[in-house]
Amino acid sequence: MAEITRRDTLKKIGATGLSLSALATSTFPKPAIAQGNTTITVSTWGGVTEEGIRKLVQPKFEKLTKASILYDIGGQGARYNKLLAQRASPPADVFFSTDEAVVSAYQQGILVPASRKNIPNAANVAERMMSVKIGTDNSTISGVPYTIIAYLLAFNPKTVTTRPTSWADMWRPEFANKFAFASPVHTQMPSFVIIAAELAGGSIDNIDPGFKKLAELRPSKLTVFWTDWAALYKSGDVIAATEFSYYLETMKAQNYDIDYVNPSDKGIAVPEYASIVKGTKKQELSEVFLNLMLDPEVQTDFARFTFQGPTNNLVHLPDDIAGKCTYGPIIDQLRFFDPQVLATNRPLWTERMNTQVVPHWRA
Repeated sequence: MAEITRRDTLKKIGATGLSLSALATSTFPKPAIAQGNTTITVSTWGGVTEEGIRKLVQPKFEKLTKASILYDIGGQGARYNKLLAQRASPPADVFFSTDEAVVSAYQQGILVPASRKNIPNAANVAERMMSVKIGTDNSTISGVPYTIIAYLLAFNPKTVTTRPTSWADMWRPEFANKFAFASPVHTQMPSFVIIAAELAGGSIDNIDPGFKKLAELRPSKLTVFWTDWAALYKSGDVIAATEFSYYLETMKAQNYDIDYVNPSDKGIAVPEYASIVKGTKKQELSEVFLNLMLDPEVQTDFARFTFQGPTNNLVHLPDDIAGKCTYGPIIDQLRFFDPQVLATNRPLWTERMNTQVVPHWRA
């Protein structure tokens, strides 16, 4: 089971003797030392991300700074809206999100750049992972892409006799009414609008064919998180789905009989960011935290524990971990969508999904 696997993983990590002294090869500026009972609040997803931060990052952060971490846990949308509603008195210091949400948050004025000199580990992050350009210049960065994940196509190898090979296979007759697909509010929906348009002869500049193509799809379940469709998969009511690879690896660890493919027309690359909330009174402490999220040993342990890929070029994952993460050659087979384009078009495209596409799915 996944919980046992992760517990064993943490024991193995602990058994290696990793401690602050083991980070000697990593890059750290002189840390801001907290005075008194100082805390930073991290707004992040629950589940493996929160657990990974608690187990793998928090102890090192506390040793470095003498400060502690509080958590604001929830879905990305709810946490984003909380930052908007409470911008005068921010409920968090650090915000975890996809790169598109970082762009939107900057447009709304609720995030602030971090100082490059306080995040030296960022110098070792591959340029393509730095997908958010707003708030980034020679002295600042918008936030840190602490991991890279992939959105792919999953299927039941016992039920599906012909292995899918491309996104076009989502429209195969055998998947009709047995397919779990990203809901209109899902982080990846704008990417699918573009993909569908291209499959139908359109493009990012001719998006109408995409909505017509998506209206022909016949999903039986709209999802945001893998547990939305997991029970239907067990019962056989779902035999294929779109999902993040690290969630699919979690399902495998929990003994689901499931497989997945990176489509020949490329899966979707999703850099996930940790960014600093505008109005924080703990900017330097938050920058220490962001730098830790990019530390090579932290990233290695995070990959082992959560199946999320590292972004620091100094990380070299062992084979038993590498094959379960978005790492190495597979990254070249993924498509990086411009988060600025996705953020700009999301409001209108979501409205069109709800009015022109979803009604056909309910017919």
